[in-house]
Amino acid sequence: MFHLLLATTSKLGASKVAGADAPAAAACAEPPMPVVVAGGDRVERAVSETHDLGGGRTVHMRALHDELQLTYVHNIASAAEIARLVELADARGGFIRSPLKEQAGGDVVQGGTRHAQRTSSSCPLLWPHAYANRRDAFADKPELLEELELAGNITERVAALLTAAGLETASSNIEPLQLVRYKAGELFGPHHDYHATGESSVQGEQRVMTVLVFGSTLAPEDGGETDFPHLGVSVSPRAGDAVAWMNVDMEGEPEDRSLHQGKPPLRGEKVAINVWVADQPFDVGNMGSAVRT
Repeated sequence: MFHLLLATTSKLGASKVAGADAPAAAACAEPPMPVVVAGGDRVERAVSETHDLGGGRTVHMRALHDELQLTYVHNIASAAEIARLVELADARGGFIRSPLKEQAGGDVVQGGTRHAQRTSSSCPLLWPHAYANRRDAFADKPELLEELELAGNITERVAALLTAAGLETASSNIEPLQLVRYKAGELFGPHHDYHATGESSVQGEQRVMTVLVFGSTLAPEDGGETDFPHLGVSVSPRAGDAVAWMNVDMEGEPEDRSLHQGKPPLRGEKVAINVWVADQPFDVGNMGSAVRT
């Protein structure tokens, strides 16, 4: 399903749609259609791919729009996994006011009217890639080890799914996961996830794809949709599922039509995890600065 031309690769191979090589996945019952609105009307989309990721986890995918390769992903995580990550983040006081990054320079806006564009709270999770050979540093901190394990499981799962769907991805291409929480009335206005210039990146990488994993379920009347203004598509959150899209075009250049926004919940709370996929692996041994989320 996913394809991209990268500077160091040719076009990636065809997707591995479930068939004779994945009988267990194909045999699983399809989950119900999520709430997706396109052009002002609720729409139905057929399951386009099914992948068995092992461990009893089958992931179904629905193509939502030709542009951005916008795709709905069922069952990429469990509600319990994400709820536990929220508990762990709360316990260590990890949530702060979500930063608002300058698109070109990467500087964080600390105040002023522009900061009102993003009013949610965020917690960058511990980065499994950075602690791959250093887990003994947390031997006496079981909560941090648990966070690393949960974040690592989701990271590896996303990498495995993207690879199965045609975009070869290693876990080292994925930034630290960013846990976000929107209370009633909080939002993230229209924005792009790509780096407009090299100055906003850490090692010259580009965020080619976003996988937004939902940690809560909200009914359409409760708001909290992820909305794509240029496409006229909005997706209501369902816990454990995700929506994925390309932030760049087929040549790897920033795609303006990837503009999106997190609408405010009208009631309740929306929790999600930003999974940002880069076009190159991160070299933690040569990390000049922390990844800015």
